[in-house]
Amino acid sequence: MSHANKELWSPLKTGMAFLMIVLFSTTIFTGIGLLISGTDVLNTSESGPLRLLQFFNSIGLFLLPPIILAFWISSKPWDFLALKIPENKSPSLLIALLMVAIGSFFAIDFLSQVNTLLLPDTPWVQELEAQEAKVAFTLQRLLSNMTLGTLLLNGIVMVAAPAFGEELFFRGVLQRLFTERGSHHGAILLTALCFGLVHMQPLSLLPILFMGVIFGYIKHWTGSLWAPIALHFINNGVALSSAYLNNGQLPTESTLNNPLWPLLGLVLLGSGLWIVSRQKPA
Repeated sequence: MSHANKELWSPLKTGMAFLMIVLFSTTIFTGIGLLISGTDVLNTSESGPLRLLQFFNSIGLFLLPPIILAFWISSKPWDFLALKIPENKSPSLLIALLMVAIGSFFAIDFLSQVNTLLLPDTPWVQELEAQEAKVAFTLQRLLSNMTLGTLLLNGIVMVAAPAFGEELFFRGVLQRLFTERGSHHGAILLTALCFGLVHMQPLSLLPILFMGVIFGYIKHWTGSLWAPIALHFINNGVALSSAYLNNGQLPTESTLNNPLWPLLGLVLLGSGLWIVSRQKPA
């Protein structure tokens, strides 16, 4: 195996070990988070305890399990997780990744509108809306009272931790394991689907799924996890910065009101992806 497994574990055995680590780590760190922040954290209006619990959840669920797995089963753990600098560090690659980052915002906006239009007005859709409302309420609590201090704390909890942890979990481990069982295209799509479902935002599934696919192909084309980590960081960071500048409210105005901007954004996205795809495959 390319990641130099110490015992040449099969993808199934590696996956089972990963699941065991995830369950154990999540239980431990969620328990620690509840112990520190209090068991009634979800019922209080204070954002501090909720932010602390969210941070411990991110560590226990996403960040630590991939690292523990890599050091357990591989003699080259950082190579296993693809935490290496891309061989091609040319300015054109950096510019292309920036084009993808900018263009993705317009694609996300478009897919959000499509996601809304495709859903009928039925009871099961209303249940999905209720689920999404719970996620939005939690998010709003974290964004409330946005001072410079809370901005920095949210930058850790809502930007840095997800960018590193989720990419290690999904593209670093899951996509790798799925690739060993089939084609990289199928692995990228399956990983993106898992990525979308874990976010528990059913009415935003299309844009989240889309970003999962983008992150997956970027990782495959560059052979490095640092590229999707950077894109994930930029995506979350821009959203948080927009909320900070908008008194804690996420912007709701659509870019589709002016068709010129979405068109330019999609051209940027497509061009950036084409340039990155010319890189040497992982």
